[in-house]
Amino acid sequence: MTSVSEEYGFYHICSDGNALPWLFKDDEDFIAGINRIGICKHVTGVEIISFILMDNHLHKLLYGTMAMCKEYINKYKTLTGKWNSRKYGNRKSLKELPVTIIPVRTEEYLLETIAYIDRNSIVAGYCHLPSEYPWGSARYMFREKPDKHKRWKPLGDLSARELREVLRTRIRLPEDWNIDSNGMINPQHFTEIHKVSAIFKSPVRYLYFLSKKLEGKIDIDAAQGNRTFISDKGLRPIVIRMSENMFQTSDIKSLNVNNRLILARKLRHEYASTTKQISRMVFLDPEILKGFV
Repeated sequence: MTSVSEEYGFYHICSDGNALPWLFKDDEDFIAGINRIGICKHVTGVEIISFILMDNHLHKLLYGTMAMCKEYINKYKTLTGKWNSRKYGNRKSLKELPVTIIPVRTEEYLLETIAYIDRNSIVAGYCHLPSEYPWGSARYMFREKPDKHKRWKPLGDLSARELREVLRTRIRLPEDWNIDSNGMINPQHFTEIHKVSAIFKSPVRYLYFLSKKLEGKIDIDAAQGNRTFISDKGLRPIVIRMSENMFQTSDIKSLNVNNRLILARKLRHEYASTTKQISRMVFLDPEILKGFV
């Protein structure tokens, strides 16, 4: 329910690597993490430009509105928290995991951001080239031929029960998406690899930006980035959708105070909205919200 007047653009999403000792422990976690990228992209409608999953944090470059990107990362955190709870018995929710969303305004910064994301595996010492790292989109850049060593199977060939067992979701994904023998969806189905190649124009230009030391510049932007802001215009359709899903009405003013307080708490926990902004969204005096959000 995104307003056509909302501004579409590129947004760099990164989580705080110091907040948790780990997000992904083993290959099974990483494979499930890759699959969640496709699931959340399918649900929210954002475009996945590039991504990388590290053991204790993640980076993604999305194209969409700020509201869509917020919805995407909140959905991703929720599903990741459920996975970790089932597998490790970790009951702690990831809703409050600090995440920064940085608008990418210029072409130069767009090129630098993609290169920065792809450089993460090199800087961390996991590989010599980004294309060697299995849990990022860089390995699919400027590839002329598909990976012949992989055996892919269309999701349409799996029963609903098999899909739930492998992907841990009831969300119906496109039947022509392929999955490998390890249960990982082919990232080329949900990542705009050709768009990234067109942005760089040539492998030589891509390698030039990869060779630049960008960590200082973009790390500072991430540290100073906007963790909380989403405009009233972007948040309003989200609140209406919440109300429709939870209370079967889009008329927030018609809700009783208790139900509006429930919405207020979700806005605080899932979108880090300020008390004043929440008061505008749920039509309650800020004084009433004190102690509840």
